[in-house]
Amino acid sequence: MADWTTPDGVLTGELAAWALDSATDAIIVIDEAGLVRAWNRACVDLFGWSQEFAIGRDVDFMIPPRLREGHHRGFTSAMDRGRLASDGSARRTKSLTEDGGSIYIDMTFAALRNSEGEMIGAVAVARPASDRDTPTHGRKRYTGPLVDVTFDSALCNHNGQCVRNMPEVFDTAKRPWINPTTADAPALEQRLRTTVANCPTGALQILEVGQPADDPTAG
Repeated sequence: MADWTTPDGVLTGELAAWALDSATDAIIVIDEAGLVRAWNRACVDLFGWSQEFAIGRDVDFMIPPRLREGHHRGFTSAMDRGRLASDGSARRTKSLTEDGGSIYIDMTFAALRNSEGEMIGAVAVARPASDRDTPTHGRKRYTGPLVDVTFDSALCNHNGQCVRNMPEVFDTAKRPWINPTTADAPALEQRLRTTVANCPTGALQILEVGQPADDPTAG
């Protein structure tokens, strides 16, 4: 029988480990350097990588290449501020899997704090996206004179950042709502690239004119 009694009421390391591995959602803990420090059994079931592989490895292994820069920028900023930009609501994103494929997931994030309240990392909880959230048509491509834009509606969390930052390209009152033909000068092209790069979910993506849609370097 487990011994639940501790002087401060905190679970022992062994009990905490059992609790983590008993959770049905995938739970990932990363440290301030972005290295995985906890990877429960549900992570193994969902993503395929073993605990032995994941622990101590940079979390980049599960992040699609085009989303890594945004992840690093956001996580570094969060560690500097001591808080996450996320409000705790689930975000839909895409993760790589051990078999070389990918999966859409709903993920929540929380700051990991020590007993002094200092942020020392982050905790992510993930589960497969529900069937209604799974994309049925993939990315749609919108062609411009200097750069193309693609959009994956399954990833979008509708925060409106793109519309606020560049309404001449992104206008939900029009059809199509993405019109990169208006970014027809170098300064506008750079604004468009910056706006897409700041998309928090990776729903928007830049493609060079003539670049294949499945190019893994797209971003």
